[in-house]
Amino acid sequence: METVEIQVVLTEAAVADILNAITNTSARLLARDPDAIYATLQQRRAAVGGMLELARRLNAHRLVRALEVHADALTRQLQAL
Repeated sequence: METVEIQVVLTEAAVADILNAITNTSARLLARDPDAIYATLQQRRAAVGGMLELARRLNAHRLVRALEVHADALTRQLQAL
């Protein structure tokens, strides 16, 4: 079986739009159930981790960096609780 490498090239605007959508979803999920903030942050961190793995496999370097920043922010929020 032959391995094929895929590379996705995203503009800065596209990465900003994607990260904006991800950040808005995170905020919406946290606002929906304020009593379960820790569990919600853990679930969202796991979801972003999956997105990060996909971005890495697609060699979407700009998106990888943006997702890493968002994942780090979620981790800091978890640690602050």
